[in-house]
Amino acid sequence: MHRFRIEALADPQSLPRVAGFFAQRAIVPTSLSASLDRGWMRIEVAVADLAAQQAAILAAKLGETAAIAAVELEDSGGAMPAVRVGAPASVAV
Repeated sequence: MHRFRIEALADPQSLPRVAGFFAQRAIVPTSLSASLDRGWMRIEVAVADLAAQQAAILAAKLGETAAIAAVELEDSGGAMPAVRVGAPASVAV
């Protein structure tokens, strides 16, 4: 199971962009949640049955998406350490 922790601008389009990113690739998340925190939207997406390399590529591409400041990828199976793509939310984008 891979978890994508995404820090995005608190914008009405942030959540649909993230959901659409996975939908365009025919990936159905196991879970998806979002919350607002000090001007940022924190989005967590869990996806099962992804190869570690595929998950890393998806995290990198998510980090290039408009309105997304950072992406952290965690493999709960322990196959890879947590990876962070992009600037931390404390940095203005």
